[in-house]
Amino acid sequence: MLQIDVKKTILLVVVICLHNAFASAKNSVWLEKLDSILAVSEDIVAEKNNKIAMLKQMAAKETNTSLLLKRYWELSEEYYVFKFDSAKIYVEKGLALARKTNNRRYVVANSIMLAKLLAIGGLYSEAISNLSKINPESLEPDLFFDYHIAYFTIYSYWADYCNDNTYSPIYKEKSNACLKKAVDYIDKNSEAYDYYMGEYHVYVDKDDNKALKHYFKTLEKNGMTSRYYAMASFAIANNYSAHNDMEKYEEYLVKASICDILCCTKENLALQYLATHLFKQDDENIERARIYINFAMDDAKTYNNRLRILEISQKLPVIVSTYHKMVTTQNTFLRYAVWGISLLVVTMLILLYFFFRQNKLLSKRRQELHKSNNLLKETNERLNRANEQLLDTNRKREGLAKLYIDLCAKYIDRIAKFQMMVQRKIKANQINDLLSHISSSRVNQEDAATFMKRFDEAFLNLYPSFVTEFNTLLKEDEQIVIKQSNTLTTELRIFALIRLGVKESSEIAALLYYTPRTIYNYRSAFKNKAIDRESFEQRVCMLCTVINDKSVMQSSSPASS
Repeated sequence: MLQIDVKKTILLVVVICLHNAFASAKNSVWLEKLDSILAVSEDIVAEKNNKIAMLKQMAAKETNTSLLLKRYWELSEEYYVFKFDSAKIYVEKGLALARKTNNRRYVVANSIMLAKLLAIGGLYSEAISNLSKINPESLEPDLFFDYHIAYFTIYSYWADYCNDNTYSPIYKEKSNACLKKAVDYIDKNSEAYDYYMGEYHVYVDKDDNKALKHYFKTLEKNGMTSRYYAMASFAIANNYSAHNDMEKYEEYLVKASICDILCCTKENLALQYLATHLFKQDDENIERARIYINFAMDDAKTYNNRLRILEISQKLPVIVSTYHKMVTTQNTFLRYAVWGISLLVVTMLILLYFFFRQNKLLSKRRQELHKSNNLLKETNERLNRANEQLLDTNRKREGLAKLYIDLCAKYIDRIAKFQMMVQRKIKANQINDLLSHISSSRVNQEDAATFMKRFDEAFLNLYPSFVTEFNTLLKEDEQIVIKQSNTLTTELRIFALIRLGVKESSEIAALLYYTPRTIYNYRSAFKNKAIDRESFEQRVCMLCTVINDKSVMQSSSPASS
């Protein structure tokens, strides 16, 4: 009989150890998940801010008073546990608009939310004063429920703030009385039903088993992006803590913390409780505890929650000081490690001595590389000379282009004089048929068009990148777009001639059949479109210049090797 009892005892111990190991591994997975979510918390907050920004835009454009009240309500709900000051602003805006439009429902709803906000901000008397202005007898069931839940919330916060044996029990009793009134009017189909029924069984009935059933139903009905999921998880964690089931306590604290981050709940408790729990566990979790308590403090400061800041400020120094002690111990260990590494370095220096002896063999190779560098430098010099020859060729080519243009211009001028001579003869009653044929200006226009076309083709053949480079000198909204290939606009022809060295407006006017004044106006207009007005034409003269910098790259590359 004794032998059987011993076997049962051993089996029970093994089962308990396996269960604890499994629970610990499970919680470790949840903690890693929490760490990964903390790492992207800024992205989650950014997404929340984007949603709020969209609601603000909708509110700014809204002209319908009823819809505007709805938008203010949505904004105050988004800010409720996210930013205290912003939530208060939109609640007050909604309250003012509701009073102005005599919308009694929104007046009551915003007054209740304002009271809950004031309680979160630590202004308990002001919150009670705000609620006392509401007549509960005329409220609809859902607002009556919200009204008493607000009282329950305020007195609960007030009791936690006092945290003593004199006033805290009084406020807890008041909060329980308000909760008891509220559950009589709760909508059984609402997502809040199971959570507040769980609260009722915890604080009023004192029946933890019934409370747990309602809390777990809340988790089943809501996902991890619901605030009720976070609040129910936190309540479940406290329930397990009261029954000394610390593995489950840790698991549901982690779930509540994850949900708070996903919901952008800055008014939270779970993360600071988790930090305290991990701190008390063992030294391995001190680093996590420090990160979590600092994150919780940042949330409390962001939200401007006086109660949470006070609570965390009492826990933070202990965790931080313990962490610093651990870091000091680690630093002592590191000092010893540095001494060991120093010995290794001395050994390494001895080995390096022998290595440098062998390195002399490489010096010959370096000399050969030096000779190769010299050869490459000579090659670069030859490339530079070739580049200078290309530049000289470009200058000669520009001279040929200018000569070609001058010849064409003289040809057009000669035709024009010939036409005038023929007209004079016709006026002298000579060759009437010739007069009727030549008196038309079509000859000049066709010759000019032919000249322009040949000029465009010749210039673009010489400088195919001229238009692209010319656009780089202009502002973005002043870019020139060529509609036909191998064709220049009048403005581009003016600056093409300037690029070729024809800089006088009178010469350009003679070549393009415009008045000097017109050419001057074109030039002035384009200076105003330029990025750098003062040096615009000087830069035009430098367009399409061949610059070969490969030699610079090649000369630097071998030397570095």
